[in-house]
Order: sequence, then C-alpha cells, then structure tokens
Amino acid sequence: MENSMNNNHSDTKHMFIMALACILPLALIFLLPFFGISGAWVNTGAIALMVFLHLFMMKDHLFCNKGNKGGAK
Repeated sequence: MENSMNNNHSDTKHMFIMALACILPLALIFLLPFFGISGAWVNTGAIALMVFLHLFMMKDHLFCNKGNKGGAK
C-alpha cells in the first residue's frame, strides 16, 4: 500500500514536469513577441528547451525505475 501511495505522488510530479516542459516553451513562443522579442532564434531556443526538459524528465524517470527491474515484491 505504501508503494502505491509513493507511485501516485511520483505520477503527479511526472505529470507536472511534463506539462511544464510543454507549456513553458510554448509560452515563450507566443508571449515574447508581445514584448518585442522575436526571431527564428526564439523559436529554435524554445524547441531546444522543450527537448532538453523532456530528456531531463526521461533521465529522472529511468533512474527512479532502475531498482524495479526484478519485479515487485
């Protein structure tokens, strides 16, 4: 039972980070032109940020699940 509570918290954290990894770069693409900051580098930087955040999230996810390869006990 304790494991399921831990897993639920982990899923909530994962969903929050996943949403942040998508929303933050999209917000940069749509909001920065209102402040006079635009150009191809803004879009490229936002896409690079999105890829980096998703890779960072995957790395964190892989290390968390590394100990569970033998099956649940």
